[in-house]
Amino acid sequence: MAKAFAVFIFVVATLVSQSIGAVVKLQGCGGRVFVDESVVIDAPLRENCAWEFETQEDRILVVTLVNGNLNEAEEYFSIHDGIDSDSPILLVENQKIHEVSRKDLPQAVYTTLHEASIRFKKTPVSNLQLKIQKAVPCPFNLGLDSQCGRIVDSSSCYCATFTNRVQVDQTMYCVDNNMKLISFENSTEEQLIQSTWGTQVEYWTSLTDTRREGAWIWESLMTIAEYTNWYPGKPNTAAGNSDDCVVYGGTRFLTFWGDTSCGTMAHAICEAQP
Repeated sequence: MAKAFAVFIFVVATLVSQSIGAVVKLQGCGGRVFVDESVVIDAPLRENCAWEFETQEDRILVVTLVNGNLNEAEEYFSIHDGIDSDSPILLVENQKIHEVSRKDLPQAVYTTLHEASIRFKKTPVSNLQLKIQKAVPCPFNLGLDSQCGRIVDSSSCYCATFTNRVQVDQTMYCVDNNMKLISFENSTEEQLIQSTWGTQVEYWTSLTDTRREGAWIWESLMTIAEYTNWYPGKPNTAAGNSDDCVVYGGTRFLTFWGDTSCGTMAHAICEAQP
């Protein structure tokens, strides 16, 4: 459950907090909130109300509208990159969109800092709900022969590197860019990644059984693989085999996974989660 604390800006204001799954819903005329996962605020029924938000220092914040058009709703409030009185205003129209990001994601405004403020300047004519989430920064690329985007949701980031490397080098490439080698936790995530960058060539994942033969672990997460998508006949169960790392794609495995030597050369997908 997300954590939230509030310090009232207006003494007469009341704050109602209602848990909705991993979301905390807040009502009132302002306060200061720590965003651990996500919070939803109802637009106040009067002007000159302000909310301040912060998250952990190595993360940023993303603001979306629960229902409706965020660009049109900006006449009622301003979103600021920071909590100082002179913090710059962030607008939907100025947000840079990654070429490969999901096109059906809601309109969003991203901060560059771990703090933000939302200041209501006009009473909305209808109920407005704003969702504020912790997110990771997402560059356009990680250098030559790479591409990044918000492929799965508004808060995470995925980057493809089109340079062939062995598995350990791809792992370190991701780490050096403050990311992790991909771990597929469900079919939806996998399908979105594959539809974005294709399966014509092989891509490394972090799945490995190097620690114990036959015990497949997502090395980036140190968790057992519950969701799998093995190519028929895979993984190799022969005693003493050296196929200890997993790729997907290419002419060998198509859209499926296959275990192979960790010294195989392949592309890779890095991910960063909030």
